Amino acid sequence: MAVTISARTRWEKADTWEQELERRMCLATSEDTIRGMLFNGTLEVLRTVGDGSLAQRCVEECGESEFLDFFSYPARMHCQMVSTALPVLAEAFGDAEEALRQLGRLVANRFMRVGAGKVMLSLTPRSPRQLGYSLPMAYRMAVSFGQYEVKWTGARSGRFILKRDFMPHPFHEGVMEMSLSMWGGREVKVSGRPTGGLDSECDFCWQ
Repeated sequence: MAVTISARTRWEKADTWEQELERRMCLATSEDTIRGMLFNGTLEVLRTVGDGSLAQRCVEECGESEFLDFFSYPARMHCQMVSTALPVLAEAFGDAEEALRQLGRLVANRFMRVGAGKVMLSLTPRSPRQLGYSLPMAYRMAVSFGQYEVKWTGARSGRFILKRDFMPHPFHEGVMEMSLSMWGGREVKVSGRPTGGLDSECDFCWQ
């Protein structure tokens, strides 16, 4: 059966993002850790697309029986989990880039529904601008690495700057889009890009 150009293009894009995850995984050290809540968010996405067997395989490959939300695990392990799951997620969401973006959306949704994220969401007054002040703190609660900063470019726009983070920028686009929407933003738009090494930035705005 012939392989169509569109199918081949999807595979090549998936390979590109898997290679990027592999590159980032190789740069992680033993000191770089991620809270279990991000692992559980990733597994929840896999179960959402109806692939419980893949979720189980990802857990087994990590050598863990379960992940505790506030326990720290190696960042390499999370990169490996996402890389393993990416081909299936790419099929579910159209391509690998959109899969990373959707993963970010759903992981952010879960973070806001449990533990510290739930406390953040209960704060009043709650607004997209308040989220901008809170987001760097939320990232620092979830990971042991990186530098995170929001710079405002207007009353309803800003730039989220990430330095030495191990997830590609489409993931963070999804996190920003979902978070701003949950904090009251309408017609949210987010556009990310790599800026070299493990650094990236996301421009965002809302109505």
